[in-house]
Amino acid sequence: MDRRTQGRARWPALGLLLLLLAVTMILWRLRGSHGHEVEYFGRTTPPDEEVFRFANGAEPETLDPGLLSGQPDGRVARLLFEGLVTPDPETLVPRPGMAKSWELAPDGVTYLFHLRTDSRWTNGDRVTAHDFEWSWLRLLHPDTPARYADLFYLIRNARAYKKKEIADPAPVGIRALDDSTFQVVLEVPTPYFLQLLTYHPFLPVHRRTLETWGDRWTHPEHIVGNGPFRLLRHRQNDRLEFEKFPGYWDAARVRLRRIVCYSVDDPSTMLSMYRAGMTDWNPSGYVPAQMIPYIQHYADYRTGPYLALYFYSMVVTEPPLDDPRVRRALAYAIDRERIARYVLHGSGAPWGNIVPHGFRDYPYPEGVHFDPERARRLLADAGYPGGQGFPAVELLFNTGEDNKKIGEAVQAMWKEHLGIDLRLSSQEWASYMRATVECRYQIARRSWIGDYMDPNSFLAILVTGDGNSRTRWSNARFDSLVAAAGREREPVQRLQLLAQAEAVALDAMPFIPIYAYCNREFVAPYVRGIHPTALDEHPLKYVSLARGEDRMGRAHAGEEQALGSAAEDSVAVGGATTGTGSGR
Repeated sequence: MDRRTQGRARWPALGLLLLLLAVTMILWRLRGSHGHEVEYFGRTTPPDEEVFRFANGAEPETLDPGLLSGQPDGRVARLLFEGLVTPDPETLVPRPGMAKSWELAPDGVTYLFHLRTDSRWTNGDRVTAHDFEWSWLRLLHPDTPARYADLFYLIRNARAYKKKEIADPAPVGIRALDDSTFQVVLEVPTPYFLQLLTYHPFLPVHRRTLETWGDRWTHPEHIVGNGPFRLLRHRQNDRLEFEKFPGYWDAARVRLRRIVCYSVDDPSTMLSMYRAGMTDWNPSGYVPAQMIPYIQHYADYRTGPYLALYFYSMVVTEPPLDDPRVRRALAYAIDRERIARYVLHGSGAPWGNIVPHGFRDYPYPEGVHFDPERARRLLADAGYPGGQGFPAVELLFNTGEDNKKIGEAVQAMWKEHLGIDLRLSSQEWASYMRATVECRYQIARRSWIGDYMDPNSFLAILVTGDGNSRTRWSNARFDSLVAAAGREREPVQRLQLLAQAEAVALDAMPFIPIYAYCNREFVAPYVRGIHPTALDEHPLKYVSLARGEDRMGRAHAGEEQALGSAAEDSVAVGGATTGTGSGR
């Protein structure tokens, strides 16, 4: 999944908030020099009512779960909609959602889901298996511009239907047997299938609402959901407000009365809002790297493992980037250690593979590393000795201070070691996304979070035709290895096939890996239910606000201690060992 990081602030009084942050930073450093420690960075008392507030990043592109792609959009979608299963707030292991139970047939490919009879849409209609059948086939329809349709391709004949190889959806392995029974037939046994169902493309939508209102169906006055909250109001580029849905099947578990989600995508502004007590949670990815040395000792600052990668992608069909020797030269001329130390201020983990570190049994192929001599040889072999004759190329990134600083560092490295010029181009999120999706760029800053805890989540996006590649790179050998891994039932052999595929991609270098992420966030001491997870997913239906003496009690202190140690130690999660990554 794409992760939006940094962007323009659209908030009034930004200057005042930033001034407040600067002044308080000075005061905290002075206090520290006199031996006085400030325990918490943000407020320590909860709001008067059960209202949870956080800044979510950029304004969502859409609230349609079948069409969205950004993490902030997905966070909102999971408030409004619920799938067959829902992730556990601590382990992300699939729990019953709209399906109260399920079973897998002996053939290893046929799942039967039994839906609840007490689940309702916010308009009172019952949620049925037919809703899931229609929603999934809608996403797979050839005319639906769904960026994550490829996640459905493990379902029998799903790819063939999406690619117009078959016109009738009847052979697709998706079928409502009756109102309460939903059958899914896969192409091959897939161990992570249930975990995949927690992801937003698999959420259902209300058919009659879409057919009645068309593109306006997600407006607050029209939208119908089946999740724990319903949309109360939406002010563009400002906020979304949600209220508890009393008809939700698990409403007794939902403690929050309202959620306010601010559309603010500048990390400095978000940090200022948290410090000023305007928000209760500052999500991972929105802590400015330059601030980490000053704030990482506060008790409400939390860090943990994260399966995510920061990288540069390239459109490989136009010169000079159509030559893999050029792409490899660019990759070997980046000093990742220097970026991690001086740009990310020690919060980053330099990384040279496409698959992030942490998968316990995955045999990682040799990754790219800083080797300027090799970079110069490759560039000379491509016909550009010392950078002579090499045209200036452009790096596109979404607006943000960290992205800019990393770009400036790479710009200097390529000039120093290769003698080539790099132009920097910054765009706000929506324009940046359109440009990358349409491949209207040369080099672009990208990031990817695992959609599920498996190396395939990072490699599948490079398969020919995948909408999230955005490189126009195609390699038959790579495609065949990923496909073979999908058919392989023996776990060790399967991971070996994926590692061979990664080696092919690293040799061709459509992606230049730079660093691995880690979770770095602020959580107010009275907030319960936000736990460290390897995919940075937090089902907010489990969040509550503690009051009185309990607001800074042992549970929170113990949670903080566990989170603090997670930054240094690897932890096993769902068959993957995830270690530290880096902040954004």
